[in-house]
Amino acid sequence: MKTFQLKFKTLLPLLFVGFVLSSCSKDDEEVENRPPTAFDLTEVDDGTVQPQLSWEAATDPDGDKVTYQVYLDTQDPPQTVVADNLGVNTLSIGDELELETTYYWKVVAKDANGNTTKSDITSFTTRDMTTGEALVGKWFFESIAGQPALTECEKTSFHQFTEDLFFLTKQFVQDSDGECKGGGGSGTYEIIGNDRIKVIANRIDIFEIRSLTKTELVLVIDDMLLTLKK
Repeated sequence: MKTFQLKFKTLLPLLFVGFVLSSCSKDDEEVENRPPTAFDLTEVDDGTVQPQLSWEAATDPDGDKVTYQVYLDTQDPPQTVVADNLGVNTLSIGDELELETTYYWKVVAKDANGNTTKSDITSFTTRDMTTGEALVGKWFFESIAGQPALTECEKTSFHQFTEDLFFLTKQFVQDSDGECKGGGGSGTYEIIGNDRIKVIANRIDIFEIRSLTKTELVLVIDDMLLTLKK
């Protein structure tokens, strides 16, 4: 009888330790919370300026509510949050994006416990500007082919085109006293095809557009090649 009691007393601590370890293991399993599942973005077609971003719904293995954070900008990886705590897997961009620009976007799925899953990063490029859209703005003289380099005074000369087809020109030169003086005129304009500008002021002039980018406009008028920059 004593031998049995001794063995039983020896087993008690071992049983207690085993029970505690088993309980801790169960507790650890209970508190472990898993992030949302992986998901893919839906491709955005190039050419759009007001995209609708959409993606697969992420599910949570633990049944937690999933919300989304959407990043969109011209950096790779994107840094600008355009929507947060979104409860649906789609987002319409209301404002028109900049033309002729590549945008990068990604989505982060987050559960109620703060666990997150990131999507891959994908991109799309907005449509090209039309000739009329690209012309709008103030274009400063940079050079005139076959003539001496323009002075800083002369480089303040410009052609300006507005959205409502109004045309303004200012031309400046440095006089003998070193003063920068000049004048200009105004009128209306229209685009002929994609490569000519018809300017209507005191007279009608036709500018040939040799090349046009976001920052450089090359025109030919009266056999002069003018390079202008924004």
